[in-house]
Amino acid sequence: MRKSLRVLSLGAGVQSTAIYLMMCDGEIEPADVAIFSDVKSEPASVYEHLERLKGIDGPEIVTVTAGSLEDDLLQQSGYTDIPGFFAVSGESRGMGPRGCTRKYKIIPVEQEIRRRMDAIGKPLKPDQSVTQVMGLSFDEPRRVERVKARNHGRRGWHVEFPLFDDMMTRADCVRYLDSRWDHPVPRSACVFCPYRSDPDWQKMKDEDGDDWRRAIEVDRAIRLAVDGRSEDSNALMYLHKSCVPLDEAEFKRAPSHIQPRFQFGEMDCEGMCGM
Repeated sequence: MRKSLRVLSLGAGVQSTAIYLMMCDGEIEPADVAIFSDVKSEPASVYEHLERLKGIDGPEIVTVTAGSLEDDLLQQSGYTDIPGFFAVSGESRGMGPRGCTRKYKIIPVEQEIRRRMDAIGKPLKPDQSVTQVMGLSFDEPRRVERVKARNHGRRGWHVEFPLFDDMMTRADCVRYLDSRWDHPVPRSACVFCPYRSDPDWQKMKDEDGDDWRRAIEVDRAIRLAVDGRSEDSNALMYLHKSCVPLDEAEFKRAPSHIQPRFQFGEMDCEGMCGM
């Protein structure tokens, strides 16, 4: 039976990629394993980036999955898992709850950790310990606090935030990657994630036709799934904050010097933002 395990929660976004490379360089204590939870709904660039990371001499990278979030949404079996924008009788009522992070990111990673510790369905033994290294940066203090609260009191379970502790922001990670990595690091997020700014939606529409098509399909599917699966329903869900079908939404363009980003501070879906 394994006594200890050090794990990097690898979202394959900017922050966790920076940590992985720092582990390769000995700047951060290496993990025994890096675990990527695949929602099977990210752009091809994320999977290409992950394969490049697997090709260097670093900690082992393993992939786990709870299935395809995209397929679940299209099959109308998991529409409540994403935090779409609700409109009731045509009036916007804000966003619904988010369950996708926990179901498709947090739980699969934890199940793999417990499998390796022979602790599925039971707490760790008194002489066992797990350390999860997470890629939350200095500009994400509330997310750090949520993760700490979620793990408080769990016997033998520890969390580390090396970027936060070293006061590294996401921008610092981007600068580090520019000097350390020869390839662009894509944003880690589902192609249909509602936490997306207008310039980011517009960029997808202009440059990524297949992802744009997939997002439109999901947008329609979540609307058909709500309240009797009818677009005549009083309560409907949308991917865009305007509460109109995605292919009819008008996106405000950002000035050319500003890079598209996610809104509400959700820069990458690294799989540790809590509930």
